[in-house]
Amino acid sequence: MAPWGSAQGSPAWRSAQLLLLVVSCCGNGALAEHSENVHISGVSTACGDIPEQIRSPSGTITSPGWPSEYPARINCSWYIHANPGEIITISFQDFDVQGSRRCSSDWLTIGSYKNIEGYRACGSSIPSPYISSQDHVWIRFHSDDSISRKGFRLAYFAGKSDEPNCDCDQFHCANGKCIPESWKCNNMDECGDNSDEEICAKANPLAASSFQTCAYNQFQCLSRFTKLYTCLPESLKCDGNIDCLDLGDEIDCDVPTCGQWLKYFYGTFSSPNYPDFYPPGSNCTWLIDTGDHRKVILRFTDFKLDGTGYGDYVKIYDGLEENPRRLLRVLTAFDSHAPLTVVSSSGQIRVHFCADKVNAARGFNATYQVDGFCLPWEIPCGGNWGCYTEQQRCDGYWHCPNGRDETNCTMCQRDEFPCSRNGVCYPRSDRCNYQNHCPNGSDEKNCFFCQPGNFHCKNNRCVFESWVCDSQDDCGDGSDEENCPVIVPTRVITAAVIGSLICGLLLVIALGCTCKLYSLRMFERRSFETHLSRVEAELLRREAPPSYGQLIAQGLIPPVEDFPVCSPNQ
Repeated sequence: MAPWGSAQGSPAWRSAQLLLLVVSCCGNGALAEHSENVHISGVSTACGDIPEQIRSPSGTITSPGWPSEYPARINCSWYIHANPGEIITISFQDFDVQGSRRCSSDWLTIGSYKNIEGYRACGSSIPSPYISSQDHVWIRFHSDDSISRKGFRLAYFAGKSDEPNCDCDQFHCANGKCIPESWKCNNMDECGDNSDEEICAKANPLAASSFQTCAYNQFQCLSRFTKLYTCLPESLKCDGNIDCLDLGDEIDCDVPTCGQWLKYFYGTFSSPNYPDFYPPGSNCTWLIDTGDHRKVILRFTDFKLDGTGYGDYVKIYDGLEENPRRLLRVLTAFDSHAPLTVVSSSGQIRVHFCADKVNAARGFNATYQVDGFCLPWEIPCGGNWGCYTEQQRCDGYWHCPNGRDETNCTMCQRDEFPCSRNGVCYPRSDRCNYQNHCPNGSDEKNCFFCQPGNFHCKNNRCVFESWVCDSQDDCGDGSDEENCPVIVPTRVITAAVIGSLICGLLLVIALGCTCKLYSLRMFERRSFETHLSRVEAELLRREAPPSYGQLIAQGLIPPVEDFPVCSPNQ
């Protein structure tokens, strides 16, 4: 590939610049790096020996291969861990698992403990929502070697059970709980008190008098703009634009052709009709081949899919082939936030967009670029540190690891950096030392490096080195507790030391008592042998007197009748 400077005068460069100019106008901070808080589990590593650890506050989990059939003889485990004091709500969007008596063949279980089974489900009926009582949930999926089905797709959301306020894209339940707005009026009680379903308005069919008589070259349509029935010309049917609220003008049409082969080292693409609704049944594939061996950074600057029916999705593969083993991400309606960033391992990416014929939404807009190249409206950070936009200059947040976008700002002195555009500044020594010097804490955000004595977390935060491997998640992503050696707790060591001291003291006492007893015995023996008189010693040495039989044998006494007589030698 030609270097950046030599490509600027080429026709390809000019056409690509015009092509991407619209992206720069969509949002100044759209291409900034953001940390993502949504978990997507597609072709998961959970189906191995180690459960998949999930710490994101919301996300989706699917069975391996969903929406295709799951493999036979698999065992998958997911462990969702929320913040302390939060609960986890699980809502199923699709469920088709082999049914059996007591769910003994294929099954899905949800519970609070790893080795204690909780809720078990199988069959084709969508299970009711699951609301945990603790800040963690274990999910296990098992299949035997007989029948395989489509599998399952579930979404989870973590939050406190009593919140005073909810975000703009969330619904506030009557019991104080917050759930995603998309869960409202879906005939599923995710709140736990059914308040998300009680407020749903009853569908009131329009009276027959609201229908109009249309001409032969027109058709009846419930307008998505006026919410009233009207007559539209037949030419608006299957034109790729949704005009009717019930999608009647586009729902029975042929699948529109879309997709593209993209070969520039940067570019943009979007769903059909973006920013208007994409046609139902859209099936598009974009093949990105930059011709460079370096990674490709794919960013979705806008993303909004429909979640009704089987759900629309975008699958991103590492390479040009549709290989399930190289699936990078599966994006659905639950990822309706921007920007979303996906990075490949090579210069090729395959993006597949599939929509059902139930409903539609705005769609998405995406950009891609080779890692290390800056877009026309971006400024290099220097070296291989990435890029930033003019709008990100001196905004208080480091978008360059070397801080080039925040240096020499007019509101600060030399070698100082702004907290924001309000004039407050701080020196380099106060950057990323786990002490907030800015009112908004911007001096501790986007920390690509930490001050000495601090540990660099994977989420670009800094904590004290003394807090590493202390059994406390100080980073927020658990990276300060990874690869820690097995350390015996201090209280166990203290108890062992105290027990050893007590045992040693008892042993010393026992040895002392033994020595004392031995000493007393020896003293008594020596005292006995010392105080014997000559007469007593002579008596001790005298022979024993003869027996009665010996006296008779010697004739010293008369014999007694029937008494046994001993010989003199006895």
